Amino acid sequence: MTKIIRQLKFDALRIMIRNKSFLFFTLLMPAGFYLLFTKIMIVGSGPEMHQFYMTYMGSMIIYSGVIGAVFGVATILKSDRDKGLVLFLQMTPTGSKNYYISVYTITVLLNLCAVIVLGILARFVNNVNFSLEQFAVILLIVLIGQIPMILLGTLMSYFKTQETLSVASNLIAFPLAIVSGLWWPISTMPDWLQGIGKVMPTYFANNLLEKTMLHGELDLGDIYGIITWVAIMFSITILVVKIQQKKGLRISEA
Repeated sequence: MTKIIRQLKFDALRIMIRNKSFLFFTLLMPAGFYLLFTKIMIVGSGPEMHQFYMTYMGSMIIYSGVIGAVFGVATILKSDRDKGLVLFLQMTPTGSKNYYISVYTITVLLNLCAVIVLGILARFVNNVNFSLEQFAVILLIVLIGQIPMILLGTLMSYFKTQETLSVASNLIAFPLAIVSGLWWPISTMPDWLQGIGKVMPTYFANNLLEKTMLHGELDLGDIYGIITWVAIMFSITILVVKIQQKKGLRISEA
């Protein structure tokens, strides 16, 4: 436990405190979008706008998770692997397990910080209130919904170059947010695009948050959808890791 805490302190310092852009994109940018859209898109009655203030908060929470995983986890793991840090840790007695636990934990904690920041903005700017029970369920959904995104970030970290990763991150994060209905209602999109968006893990997580915020009944289909994505992404990640390990063995033998 002491080693994990030490690793957490080390990674928190280099990832969050020394990397201001990471904090900006995962915390401040979603908060800025929330303020911008809830103050510009003033259409509808009072109750309709109040509902929008709540659901858009949920969308920006999920968007923060996407940014944290696709731009954060992927970039951090890729950079550390290229610098030889991961290989060095693998050769130590404790291995690289604590390192991965640390990076993933910090990513989740940042997403939970986004929940708090957006919750404060929603409360004091748009007069949105949630019960303690609602807030607890929101945190649980965020934790579960972040898992497929973290696995996606891990998978992306195996791109060959940082340039390829950077392009891929932009091509994945923003279209994913759009088709999932995080920026504007998915109902406004063409039917074929809705069909794609409604099977994305971000859509399932966002839908669960929306139901929780509006006191609706949670859809088991959304939960099963997230579980399915976790299974798919985990399987692909394990496969890619094994392929990379075999390549490494061939290179060392040569």
